Amino acid sequence: PFPLFPSAALSFLLDKLFGKRLLQARHYIMSRKSWLKMVPTENCDILMTFPDTIDDHTLLWLLNQIRVGIPQVSIQVRQHKHTQAHAFFITTTFESLLRGAEQMGMHKIVKPQFGGGMRRFSCEEDNIYENIESELCFFTSQERQSIIKYWLDNLRAKQGEVLHNIHFLEGQPIIPELVARGVIHQMFPLHEQRILNQLMTSWVQAVCEKQPLDDICDYFGVKIGMYFAWLGFYTNSMLYPAVIGFLLWILAEADQTSQDICCVVFALFNVVWATLFLERWKRREAELAYRWGTLDTPAESLEEPRPQFRGVKRCSPITGCEEFYYPPWKRALFRWLVSLPICLLCLCFVFLAMLLCLELQEVVMEIQELPGITRFIPKILLAVTVTICDEVYKKIAYWLNDMENYRLQSAYENNLIIKMVFFEFINSYLSLFYIGFYLKDMERLKEMLATLLIFRQFLQNIKEVLQPYLYEQNKLGVFTPKVLWELLQAIILKYGRLALGKAQASMTAYSFLGPRSIPVSHSANSNPEPKRRGDLKAGFRLTEEEWDMSDSALKQRKVSFTEKVDYQDVTTAGDDSFLEDSPTLVEEGMDPSSIFDSCDEDSDCELLDNANVSSPKESETVCQRRRNVGEEKEDKKSWIDPPEEPTTVTLTQAEIESCMQTYEDTLQDYQEMFIQFGYVVLFSSAFPLAAMCALINNIIEIRSDALKLCTGLQRPFGQRVENIGQWQTAMEAMGLIAIIVNCYLIGQCGQIQRLFPWLSPEMTIISIVLLEHFAILLKYVIHVAIPDIPGWVAEEMAKLEYRRREAFKV
Repeated sequence: PFPLFPSAALSFLLDKLFGKRLLQARHYIMSRKSWLKMVPTENCDILMTFPDTIDDHTLLWLLNQIRVGIPQVSIQVRQHKHTQAHAFFITTTFESLLRGAEQMGMHKIVKPQFGGGMRRFSCEEDNIYENIESELCFFTSQERQSIIKYWLDNLRAKQGEVLHNIHFLEGQPIIPELVARGVIHQMFPLHEQRILNQLMTSWVQAVCEKQPLDDICDYFGVKIGMYFAWLGFYTNSMLYPAVIGFLLWILAEADQTSQDICCVVFALFNVVWATLFLERWKRREAELAYRWGTLDTPAESLEEPRPQFRGVKRCSPITGCEEFYYPPWKRALFRWLVSLPICLLCLCFVFLAMLLCLELQEVVMEIQELPGITRFIPKILLAVTVTICDEVYKKIAYWLNDMENYRLQSAYENNLIIKMVFFEFINSYLSLFYIGFYLKDMERLKEMLATLLIFRQFLQNIKEVLQPYLYEQNKLGVFTPKVLWELLQAIILKYGRLALGKAQASMTAYSFLGPRSIPVSHSANSNPEPKRRGDLKAGFRLTEEEWDMSDSALKQRKVSFTEKVDYQDVTTAGDDSFLEDSPTLVEEGMDPSSIFDSCDEDSDCELLDNANVSSPKESETVCQRRRNVGEEKEDKKSWIDPPEEPTTVTLTQAEIESCMQTYEDTLQDYQEMFIQFGYVVLFSSAFPLAAMCALINNIIEIRSDALKLCTGLQRPFGQRVENIGQWQTAMEAMGLIAIIVNCYLIGQCGQIQRLFPWLSPEMTIISIVLLEHFAILLKYVIHVAIPDIPGWVAEEMAKLEYRRREAFKV
């Protein structure tokens, strides 16, 4: 009807095709979610859920065990409304919490008039601790949950205790065994929305401020607090190599000599920086452990066996009780005959995938007609392959570790870290070692390192943010594959119908058979085409008016009958308003799509008359059909059974959180940062900007991990740790390997020869070896010179030990 310039026409076409369609798709998803409303759960510290197949005998047996074994425990048994799963809502009294804190050896802050500091809690001296007068302030929510979990984990089976086919050993913990057997589906603490809102403000949204480490520790426990403290310290330390690397990268563009000098200088700087970072972190770690009361945590001399540990029964030489025993030779045999061959197969697969990607890159480089950007496609493909293999190797490592059947949880975690480090080291660095050591191509090494570092971090952040959300929505039935398929069907059908209808109208309107200025629908010889009724897709119809409506009108439309339906009892046969607002009654054999219609607040009859899109006969037919439905309601059956269920399903906080994904400990988070640390320090001489890319990623990583914990995952139980464990050792080993790798790259890429051309090949090799030994010696000197524990912390620990000895004398 009016001329359009090409750019304006394109903009108009894109807006028509995608603008309102995407808005409609978003509204479709939100309409599926609108029936979920959360009600905060009160008087519940720990939620224990059970599978759908649980029987009443098991519930009653476990309920009796908990009530008899835990003093003053309060348990409410409820059934979740949406998932239909049974759950125990568990809490206890303040007196019981005090006794549990004493048995656990929990440290609490002492009042200043009694010496201050932290001391192991004792019920006999409860008046010396701060806030003991307030039941609400003395224990944090994380401490309450830890105490109740301690009580639950210490429920012991009696001799000959049996539940169905589960035969308990005497003194065996009941709850961990039931969790391992699948009798208990989940056991987790509930979130506290008030504290979460504070953390969202002071932690997630405060990008340029320090992390509230004490608040994180109080809410999530020492282990998670220690991880975020380490991540923040690592990010702050990364600022130095990022700035130095960026400056050297600019200076290296001048000439080859400047490039060689910058390469050698930055490689040595990174080696020293890595050593200083790890040694300074030990001191910071000791300060935090002292502040959080875990620095002098005694080792567990009698650690409980893992619930998943299996073996033959025997009499324990230590306790004299019956226990499981697994011969060490079986574990060693499995390592050599199963674990080692599988690791070698993984190594071969990674090597073949790397060769295929590099061969593909060679083919792309040989084709001159292709644009220059296509040379990055094989590198991106390799980065995606490495990311996918990460997930596969993680599952393999877990399976191998489970099959090796470790008795203690500490041994299980240490061996799992070793397997994960081995798998990830091969998967992440093999292609870089191949390019740097075999092909000896520094330019290709730089490009591959940049691609792997950037794309892996990007994909990892996307996965961490989306995976918990999609998992929860899938569990709640809001974002399932069926919903996506129905949405896709609706869009395809609507696009097809609109395109076909507009094509036919355009061909008819501009045909030579009729005048151009007169629309065919208003010509004298044409009959108005009756309005087609839409299809029922996931509980609502998509009409042509809905596709073209404005944003403001879309918010006022009742697109889904689950949003505004007010179910009532039908008392009169001719109640048109009820039939209009509650389209849930369908005649026997009737197509549901003929009843479910999107409508405004007014009736369908008024909509059709006012819109003037259909003939009066069609409008009369629709109204008459609705009246017939009201008059013959006794012959109807409910399309949604039961129809009396309220439209807005009110779910408790406990039920929604039970559908969230479980936090898989800090293993995955440390592993991701360990691989990044290797990218930064191993190949410093090849890509000085690696530290800058890592710094930008880590600034985002801190907030994305915080968002994941606060909004997308179940709240984990707090764990008390003294340090970051085996990851410190792994990173120190990485720093040692970095010295060897960087010295070799400097020697084999010609920097030494170009800087000192008068050196013979033999002297060059000797110079590289001397440089390597000097770097190792410097690393050792720094390690010895910097004490692991700050002086003031050592003095405070000595004071605490003195007070203990004096107390024993009394």
